Amino acid sequence: MSGMEKRPADAPMQAMGSPRASEHAPAHRMRGMKSLIASIATVFGWFALSVASVVVILVALWITSALARAQAPGDLSAPWLAARTWGIAALMTLGAPLALTLWKHGGDRRHVASTLGWLPLVWNLSALGLSAQLIPDLVGTSLRQHSAWFIIDRVGDSHTWTRYLSALGHNTADLVDPLGDEEPAPKTVTAGENDPEDAITVPFSADGNAILMDVELEGPDGSATYPYLFDTGASFTTISSAAAERLGIDVPDDAPTLQFNTASGPRESRMVYLPALRLGDVALGGLLVSVCDGCTNDRSDGLLGLNVIREFLVQMDYQSARMRLIPRIAARPNRAYDIGPAVDLEIEGRPEIWLGRVRWVVLVENRSTVPIEGVVPEINFSDGLRLRGAPIERIEPGAVGRSLVEGKTKAREGGELGFTLTISEAYW
Repeated sequence: MSGMEKRPADAPMQAMGSPRASEHAPAHRMRGMKSLIASIATVFGWFALSVASVVVILVALWITSALARAQAPGDLSAPWLAARTWGIAALMTLGAPLALTLWKHGGDRRHVASTLGWLPLVWNLSALGLSAQLIPDLVGTSLRQHSAWFIIDRVGDSHTWTRYLSALGHNTADLVDPLGDEEPAPKTVTAGENDPEDAITVPFSADGNAILMDVELEGPDGSATYPYLFDTGASFTTISSAAAERLGIDVPDDAPTLQFNTASGPRESRMVYLPALRLGDVALGGLLVSVCDGCTNDRSDGLLGLNVIREFLVQMDYQSARMRLIPRIAARPNRAYDIGPAVDLEIEGRPEIWLGRVRWVVLVENRSTVPIEGVVPEINFSDGLRLRGAPIERIEPGAVGRSLVEGKTKAREGGELGFTLTISEAYW
């Protein structure tokens, strides 16, 4: 056919179906994007699962070690006790799920690796949940007592990490065992009952303006009787330098001092230990007295102050110009009032508050010349809270005792909280 042109044999042929191929390209890219997103999500999912598993394992180790520590016998040495405690904790939190995984999958490394990615998390979460439901009191008590045991020996009671872990343990215990969170009420120390049969009758002076009585003072070198003025305005009983020397009472230059307001103005006086003071048939042992030469006159050799008067029930009979002193009867009278000026108290380290809790160590220095026993320091906060520390069994003269004080507070972390330190109980 002459009207038709022939296509050269080597002319390229137009690709058949190329429009369809171009139409499928976006679909391939979409499937590739979805596959990439799924891969990234899987990686992040396994990463989040691994992080959660590590956190739960650490919490389980912490709680299990506290439980093991609480049940450990007290006669084991410290290194063996620590190894035993951590061994039990590791066996329960890590050993058990690993043993189950190996028992189930044997040598299949792929299944072992994938199972260990989630089984420890589920195992420890389940164990913690069951423990909180079945033995909440045991878990709570263990956390309150041993939540920071493994770090105390390394950094000390007053370190920030010790305080933080202790506060975390107490708050966790409060969630598990709320009924065990009740703070013990401050113990009330009674001075003893009064026995009217032992009353001391003291006559007034003629004009009724002064109450004088004979007081027997006892010291290392003997005893002596002096006329004393019954003075309700004196905080402490006094003794003259001459009387102290006669009785063999040492008055060191570095003795504790107190400032008193007297008729002639403020006066600083050294405080010394008096072994005993006797009124009639009643003897009071262990008193802190003020060395005051200006407190004597031609009628009296000193003042009988509140630290003696508070040991009696006082009855005043102005009609007959007589006073009756009924002594308090106590097996061992609390001498915190007398011992207070003879000790120095301070907080070890910074007084930090973590998670609404206080864990402070109070240092008590004995500045007297005799040992003191059963010292219970007390922290009085500006919000009305009072926390008492653990009793200090004995503090030698010049030595320092340590008492741990723990409890809740209303103050926030980093907030200003005023407080004062004192002692609520102490004995000579």
